[in-house]
Amino acid sequence: MSITLTPLPLQEAIAAIEARGKRLHPSFSYLDVWQEEHARAWTVAKSAGFDILKDLHSSLVSALGNGETIEAWSRRIRPVLEDKGWWGRRDVMDPETGQLVSAQLGSTRRLRTIFEVNMRVSYAAGHWAQFERTKRARPWLRYVAVMDGNTRAEHAARHNMCALVDDPIWDTWAPPCGWNCRCTLQSLSEADYRRLGERAKKPPPDTPRQYLNRRTGEVTQVPAGIDPGWAYNPGKAGAHAAAAADKLIDAPPRLTAAAMRDPDWLTKPLADEFSGWVDAIAAKGPVARSIFTVHALDDEVLDFLAAQGRQPASGAITAHQAAIGHIVRDVKAGAGTAAPMDAIRRLPETLSRATAILWDKRDPALLYVFDVPGDTRLGKIVVRIDYADKVRPPGGRKETIVTNSVRTAGLVEVSRLADSQFYDLISGRLL
Repeated sequence: MSITLTPLPLQEAIAAIEARGKRLHPSFSYLDVWQEEHARAWTVAKSAGFDILKDLHSSLVSALGNGETIEAWSRRIRPVLEDKGWWGRRDVMDPETGQLVSAQLGSTRRLRTIFEVNMRVSYAAGHWAQFERTKRARPWLRYVAVMDGNTRAEHAARHNMCALVDDPIWDTWAPPCGWNCRCTLQSLSEADYRRLGERAKKPPPDTPRQYLNRRTGEVTQVPAGIDPGWAYNPGKAGAHAAAAADKLIDAPPRLTAAAMRDPDWLTKPLADEFSGWVDAIAAKGPVARSIFTVHALDDEVLDFLAAQGRQPASGAITAHQAAIGHIVRDVKAGAGTAAPMDAIRRLPETLSRATAILWDKRDPALLYVFDVPGDTRLGKIVVRIDYADKVRPPGGRKETIVTNSVRTAGLVEVSRLADSQFYDLISGRLL
């Protein structure tokens, strides 16, 4: 059974597949990239030595965004792969052994596998983001198998298996659980769960088997019924850094400041995902969200605002699609005071490496200032405190979110920022 895509797909799925495209991982064997890494990186077996990963990724992003069928996608991507020599059976070198081996590259069957596996993993990540967001109202998950006689016996045995969203069973038994697995998860409310009654199953015991990854030498325990390399939660592993950052919006500002001090904070992966979002806005394509959490107010900023009698409603710094669209248009128009595009695309990193943070006395706002290589001027990101943005969560109604919002960006002379009549220096340096 093939996946049937319809227009206006799950927006979190688009976000997930965009995020994976920020890490292109050419490989020789699917065993070279193991389990959770498949959900975080973009790889295709036998792609090492061929410049095809970006083509496959961008074409599938477009297919997902437009609800394209596998047949239409295959017709579009096949000529590209043929032009680059990635088609049919060829002798290719195994980079691990240096030996030439005969390998199947592109084919109609392989394209179907690439399409269906990547779509299922992306949808799993999108669905998991929804499960996390709605688990207070819908705390249960139900395992749903396609009961048509072609389903693995272990998967059919778990049809109607129910457990809470946070139950560790989903760290292993979260579809897809192998190649061509058609199982899915369904979220349930307490009332839904009660209506299932005796049909709701508890997780049955696993029968683990030992598996040796012949490429890496790693030995793992794989439950019977799960293909090697699939004993993980593709949705949870692919849940993007943006989902973690979004939790800062509702957290107390001092806790958000503490999160940013954590050395494990996801600045780089957040910037990776944000850059894909900016690229989609610049290309006027489908975007996964209308607002993006990019950073947070630190303790020095919170202390400064408190001294002024200001208590921000949120510690999160966000960027709205409309504001980023205006900034990008200025950059593309070649405006002389436009901020560098790289600084905008990597905004979470740009804010984290600000050399100074100022307060604009005339037009109350924070200015995050950063160096611009090759320019005597400084870059600035203007953030307004307690700004109300209209957002529409995927699948939901438009609502108002009050955060600290990035509104404009540009270049400015150092001498202007150094004027204490107009600006207070909160932290850092200008010279």
